[in-house]
Parts: sequence; structure tokens; C-alpha cells
Amino acid sequence: MMKFLIFLLPVFLVAQEKITPQSIDAEINKFTSNDELGNSAQFIRDNIRILENSQKISYSRGITVSALNLSARYTVLNDYKKSLEYLKLGEKEQYAKDNQVQVRIKTLYSVNYFGMNLYQEAANSLKEIIPIVNKIKPDSVRLARLSSTFVDIGKVYLDKNQLDSASIYTKKAINTVLQLKDLTPRSQMLLAWSSLALVEIKIKENKIDSAEIYLKSFEARPERLQGNMNFKQYKVTGMLHDRKKEYDLAIADYQKAIEMAKGLNYTVEIEELYKLVSGAYAKRGDKNSAQEYFQKYIIIKDSLESAKQLALEGTVKELITQKEKNIKAKNKFLIYGTWTAILSMVISMPLIITALRRKNKILNVKEQETQLLNQKLNLAFENVIQMAKNNDPEFLARFQEVYPEFFPRLLKVEPQLLNTDLKFCAMLFLNFSTKDIATFTFIQPQSVQTKKNRLRKKLNISSDEDIYVWMKNINDIY
Repeated sequence: MMKFLIFLLPVFLVAQEKITPQSIDAEINKFTSNDELGNSAQFIRDNIRILENSQKISYSRGITVSALNLSARYTVLNDYKKSLEYLKLGEKEQYAKDNQVQVRIKTLYSVNYFGMNLYQEAANSLKEIIPIVNKIKPDSVRLARLSSTFVDIGKVYLDKNQLDSASIYTKKAINTVLQLKDLTPRSQMLLAWSSLALVEIKIKENKIDSAEIYLKSFEARPERLQGNMNFKQYKVTGMLHDRKKEYDLAIADYQKAIEMAKGLNYTVEIEELYKLVSGAYAKRGDKNSAQEYFQKYIIIKDSLESAKQLALEGTVKELITQKEKNIKAKNKFLIYGTWTAILSMVISMPLIITALRRKNKILNVKEQETQLLNQKLNLAFENVIQMAKNNDPEFLARFQEVYPEFFPRLLKVEPQLLNTDLKFCAMLFLNFSTKDIATFTFIQPQSVQTKKNRLRKKLNISSDEDIYVWMKNINDIY
């Protein structure tokens, strides 16, 4: 009996270890988004096992998902070379053609490019996501993906110090996630993260009042970053204290942010925080602490640079090769197109000549009409300017004739505007300075400034917005 059981044991073991798509899916489904913040070694071992088992039975989904999981983990570890190797492995599979998988692939490429300071390539990869995401259903998934992409694009521009673009995309992220009827935990995290990113942008723009307003708005909302992810909030509050020269408070916040970032193994964030806390100590006059943290910053910076260099050379070569292929393809298309165009021109030359002559006659007439219209507009503009300078009582009527849409659109914003308000808006539209308005309307410059402030309140123009630009853009905004 014992011999019989020993004989059957290998059969039982083989049966238990049989690999199927269902068994692999069951293992994949055990992972959650939190696993990416857990034990790296275990996470990598599990996914390598799933990858190898999937390859044994040529299971495309298993290969793709496990390879992308490994790629994502190695970006967290700043090992861009291995991350890109697994990313390319997963990208080749049939399953990778799914729209949502394509979004993840392009996101991972952008993360790798960003880590290697290839900012333009990172931004390009993220922008390629947008048309793919727009095909995804349902709306809740599409909006969450779009918001996440806008956040990432904003981060790239923030790191490049292109603060206007960073602000635009971060606000897009916030507005997009707010379109969701029900905020999932991930959507709440996106909203919190992008709100704090906007605070950081305003700090770097040195718009401290705006930064404090955005921070108070964030603190008033129920959405919060959980656990160690709170390092982002401590980081921006530290930066705010730093700019206000409250260095002790800044250092305390930076220290908390560092501990939390360490808990997440966010080396890139820790590098920046070391630099920030070093600067705060230096401004406070504590040279020893400043030097201590600067040395920590240098150690991490050198480590990250080494990791970048391992992947950078091969990546740049690939990018160059791809660009050369694109150029050759475009040149080939251009050559074929040129020959086709030449052949078509030879065949249709008589018709083209006739059409060109007719078109030239039309263009000459249009050009003459345009010149005449420009002359009239210039004369009208000069006439309006002169009437404003002379404080002519007919100024408003003449301005309305030259710019017929301006007043109606102002009144659409605030129907209670008086004629004196409209005249003042017209002078701002014509780009008169405070001094000019004071001179031509016989009032003090301080009174002009007071009128500007009152007008801002009436038209709901924010304090950080240029009132002259607002007047110029009113036709585009409303």
C-alpha cells in the first residue's frame, strides 16, 4: 500500500501544480494598488513567478500584467534599465493592445523618461494617452484616467520649471476629477494630490497669497492623502513656511515629510526634501545642519545619477533610431507625394493656370478690401483714443460703434454697470495706464486705483489676474 502511495505522489504533485490561465488570473487578482508600496523583494519574486508560468503556457495577459508590474516596481526602485526591459517585454504581447493597458504602458514610459530627465519625451508619452483615454468607457474610468494623466503632465512641467503649463494641466486634473459623481478612494487621492501640486506651483511662482488660499481650500475639503502619502502636504506647508521666513516651522514640516517619504521608498522625493531642509537650515544660520543634509542630498543625487546613466545611453540610442525611422518614413512619403503631385500637375496644367489666374484676381480684390478695412480700423482707433484723451462726451457712443461687442459682453457679466463703469472699462481696454486715466479724466491716480479695485469686485476678477488682459480677452472668455 505504501509503495502504491509513493508511486502516486508525483502524479498528485503534478496535478496540484498544473498551470492554467485561470490560476494565473487568480494570482494576479490578489495584487492591489497598495502592493506597489509594500515589500519590494516579495512583490518582484511573485511577479517573476507569474511571468515565468505565463510564458510556459504562452498566456498573453499573464505575461503583460506581470511584466508591467515588474516595470512599475523597478521605477519605484529607480532601476530604469530593468524597468524598460520588462516594459518592452510586456508591450510585445497581444493583450497589450487593449486601450487601458496601452494607457499603463505609455504612463510607465513617461515615468522612466521623467526619471532619466528626458522631460520632453515624458510629456509626449503622456499626451499620447489622451486620445486613447477618450475611447475608454464608462465615463467614471475615463475621467479618472484623464485626471491622472493631467496630474502627471503637470508634474513634468513643474520639474522643467515651466510653471504656466504646470498650472494649466494641474487645474485640468482638478476640474476633470470633480466631474465624477462619486469619488472613489483613488479619485479622492488624485484630487488631494493635484490640489497640493497647485499649491506647490503657486509657491514656486512666488504667489504666496494664492498658495495659502489654495491650501486652505484643500484643508476645507474632506479628501485627504492617507498614511505616508501625507508627505506631500508636509512638503508644501514646509515650502510655504520657508518662503515666509518661518524656518523652524519649515524644517519641522520637511522632517516629517522625509520620514513619510522614506516609508514609501520615494528616493526622488527624499532627494528634493534633503535639499529643501538643507536650504532652510542655511537660511536660519545653522551651517552644520545645512551641510549635513546637503551631504545626504549629494549621496542620493549621485546614486540616482548612476541609475539614470545605466539606462540613459541605450534609451537615447533607441529614441534617435526611432526618430530616424520616422524621418525616413516621412521622406519616403514626401518623395512619393512629390512625384504624384508632379504627374498630376503635368496632366492638369492648363486647368491649374486658369484657376490660378482667377484666384489671383480674387486675391487682389480681397487684398484691396483688407487694406481699406485696416485703414478704416486704424483711423477709427485713433479717433477713439483722441476722444478719450479729450474727455469727449461722445466717447462712449463712438467706442460702441468701433467695438460693438464689448459693452454687451461686459453687461452680460454684470448688468448693473453704470456708464461711468463702462467708460472706465473702455479706457482699460484701450490700454490707458493709471496715470493716463487720471490725467484725461481729471482725477487723482489713487482714485483710479480705487476704481480698479471696485471694478474687480463687480466683475469678479481675481487679484492675481491682469485686469488689462482680462478686458482684452473678454470676447474669448464669454
